[in-house]
Amino acid sequence: MTNETISLNQKLRKLLMQVEEGSIGRKQLIELAGNQFNLSKIQAQRLVARNIHALTTKDLIVATGKINARVYQITPELRAILQSNEYEITTKTHDKKDVSSNELITEETKTSTELKMLLGEIQAYQDYLNQFPQQNKTILSLLNKTRDHATDLYGRLSAIKKIIKASDIEDNITC
Repeated sequence: MTNETISLNQKLRKLLMQVEEGSIGRKQLIELAGNQFNLSKIQAQRLVARNIHALTTKDLIVATGKINARVYQITPELRAILQSNEYEITTKTHDKKDVSSNELITEETKTSTELKMLLGEIQAYQDYLNQFPQQNKTILSLLNKTRDHATDLYGRLSAIKKIIKASDIEDNITC
């Protein structure tokens, strides 16, 4: 394995340190960058795009959602780096086992984020059922489809977590 180093932009580091829940929307991040560093909208967009790209290629941030509603999930590895005083991130190129493990963690993060969004959608449909009783049939149809999708995601997330746990147990046994 070889080591690979990338520099972590200090402005982006300051922004990401402010993210408390582990994820932030692209538009929020751009707005935060513009406000905090007195950047124009274009400058803030470029700062975010350039640095997020570098972090996603290193699997330190997971991008989910559609282009106009992109959400960035901060990985535990990046959170540890942000809290340390490192100015450079040293990553090791992965062997096949590490890559599949990272892919599973990435898949877990994406699935979890998508599930959170669906749960919010379900809550909204339930609220709208009371607010717009004349649309009851339409809203119930959408609600049921969303619940089915959420159930599928729960199953998928459960399977991913079990695979990760089983892989960790296997790794501990072989060590």
